[in-house]
Amino acid sequence: MANSNENSSEQFEDLVLRPEFNHFRLQFSPGATWIRILPALRDSAFDWYLPIEVLSFPGGRFVHPATFDPNKLSPYDVALKWFRRNDPQSLYSRSNKIGYRLQPERLCVFWAVEYSEHGTHSLRLLLEYFNDGGSGPAGLAREIHRKVFERDENGERIGNALTPDTGAMICIERQMRKYPHAPLDWVRIGRIPTSVDKLLEGVPQEEAEFLRPLEEVIQQSTIDEQWEYLGRLISPELADRIRHGKGRWF
Repeated sequence: MANSNENSSEQFEDLVLRPEFNHFRLQFSPGATWIRILPALRDSAFDWYLPIEVLSFPGGRFVHPATFDPNKLSPYDVALKWFRRNDPQSLYSRSNKIGYRLQPERLCVFWAVEYSEHGTHSLRLLLEYFNDGGSGPAGLAREIHRKVFERDENGERIGNALTPDTGAMICIERQMRKYPHAPLDWVRIGRIPTSVDKLLEGVPQEEAEFLRPLEEVIQQSTIDEQWEYLGRLISPELADRIRHGKGRWF
């Protein structure tokens, strides 16, 4: 059982996916949605899924550069160190839920085909939270990942959702709840082998042409842009002071 708490406002500046891929994002409706996970593309540096680190600012979010290079820092990392040294009470914590959130959240993205019983399927990008549920419900992407790799008492994988020719589809069943409660999602793997190639034959050609390695669908913000997003969070003046303080960070 999973929980999805995505901000759905039309004004939300979601800078995770490159603009030309935003319309491929899978939007769940109440009830059952069947998808088939697509395997990694041959020229991709990643497996079928890509974990991503995401930072937020008022009205938007963007990808932390450590998503692709663990040695890279964001201005948010610099600001976090500054606040811990100079103004720790202004940081977000369990006792200060209005403090600045400077640490990233974990999401995950992967390609899938959304099945339609009418025969015309859709190419989709699933972009959902990948948190493990340590301080709340697990993210939907984490629940799917768990179900894909779930094993029985003999150590054998319970379901097969990955093999291109003989893997099965995955069902995400969503139950809507009254605001402010997030929807509840249940994930299960089907039993009928479903060929990836066969499903892709039912995807319109104009959609299939957009299929790219996952690293090519993610939008990467420049350092200057990241400082601007930080300024929207803590104020442009304070972000400028931190940026031009002592020490070199980039």
